[in-house]
Amino acid sequence: MRGAVSLAVALALPFTTNAGSAFPKRNLIIFLTFAVIFFTLVGQGLSLPALIHRLGLSDGGADAEEETRARLVATKAALAQIDELAGEDWTRDETVERMRNLYQYRKRRLAARAGKIEDDGYEDRSLAYQHMVQLVLGAQRQALLRMRSDGQLSNEVMNRILHELDLEESRLEI
Repeated sequence: MRGAVSLAVALALPFTTNAGSAFPKRNLIIFLTFAVIFFTLVGQGLSLPALIHRLGLSDGGADAEEETRARLVATKAALAQIDELAGEDWTRDETVERMRNLYQYRKRRLAARAGKIEDDGYEDRSLAYQHMVQLVLGAQRQALLRMRSDGQLSNEVMNRILHELDLEESRLEI
């Protein structure tokens, strides 16, 4: 919306005056209006990040801290739900234990990231795990592409599986 009214007014200037002569400097007015709008939008928009960096301004990592706290609260809620479901007849002990271990590890990692406990290498192990998962997902993608190239797999099925692999990769907490 910035500049839209100014440009509309400039473009609304008549080509001729009531006397029948050309409107004086109409093209110059339109050009200057466009130049000012362009500079304020593009010039300031492109220079603002550099100015913020030069002034050394930052949010102090507030967003990252808030995200870590939120993830930690969500993980604690997940653990509470797992404990509640553990007593249900339809849950399997192995599944409950696997999920509990996953969320307990995530809780320790997030607590270490938040500074609540000492980081005992949780972050490094997690990054190594995530890197390994990415490599494994890449190998699966390559195998699917080879199958499609060899005519053993249709594009539709390949795209459906690739979509699932993409979703799995997007769940990684890098």
